[in-house]
Amino acid sequence: MVLLYFQLSAFHFPIIIFSFCGFFATVENRFDPKLMLEKLRNKRLVFAGDSIGRNQWESLLCMLSSVVPNKDSIYEVNGSPITKHKGFLVFKFKDYNCTVEYYRAPFLVLQSRPPAGSSEKIKTTLKVDQMDWNSWKWKDADVLVFNTGH
Repeated sequence: MVLLYFQLSAFHFPIIIFSFCGFFATVENRFDPKLMLEKLRNKRLVFAGDSIGRNQWESLLCMLSSVVPNKDSIYEVNGSPITKHKGFLVFKFKDYNCTVEYYRAPFLVLQSRPPAGSSEKIKTTLKVDQMDWNSWKWKDADVLVFNTGH
């Protein structure tokens, strides 16, 4: 697994690190969920990837929701429960007008059927020149976190 380092200069954070346990940590090694919600005000934070990214997304939701007094102001916009389903989940923090979203895209690129006439051993193909079918939903994200271990 590779650690992903990036700087969110628009948020005026120091270097942000995705650690193996899926937490944001500042250089000082402290996470301030209230500060992050303030920085995410009126923004979209999107996680796209596999189960590693999903775990990071869920962890972040828990940390951010811990500082919101009115839990009813946090909800999944489509009414979906957090389950291990395929697809996507979009959680809105109403008081901050921000969303923290997860889109399942294990390979980030399009997974497709095998070509006609290929061996029966070939069950799927990856079209590396085409993004995942959900990628159009990531287009206007303010912060986009890609993650795949495949």
